[in-house]
Amino acid sequence: MVRLHDHELLIKFDPEYTSHEVLPTDPANPDAKRYRVTDNLKALPAGLWNTQVVFEAELTDIEDGVRWVVKAPLGLVQKTCWRCVKVDSLEEASEVQGEGEWCLVEDVEIKANKMLVGHVKGKCEESWRGTHGKFLESLKA
Repeated sequence: MVRLHDHELLIKFDPEYTSHEVLPTDPANPDAKRYRVTDNLKALPAGLWNTQVVFEAELTDIEDGVRWVVKAPLGLVQKTCWRCVKVDSLEEASEVQGEGEWCLVEDVEIKANKMLVGHVKGKCEESWRGTHGKFLESLKA
């Protein structure tokens, strides 16, 4: 659980991560740690059109993982929860890979205009294996 509560490590697993800075705690949500994150998004292949996006991320430790709330430009709000759960407690898992007693589960909710939701959903589906792989590698370190 220590690795899931290492927010700065998790932020750096983002495949488009450029940089981040710690923000002051929001008195309305004192349990959350706040960060300003900069990503370098590749809008077209081969670096033909890249753009930087700066967004705010709130990460809150929970008993079995971490909860993220990302507030990005164009009204995008993405809520994500990473949890470590016992494999035998998973009733309906879309993809369980590997062997072991524990599983990393990621639940994502995206709120934005229809065009943006499709793009963000595609990015999530494209990158989760790499991001989860980096997390699992960090456990071996």
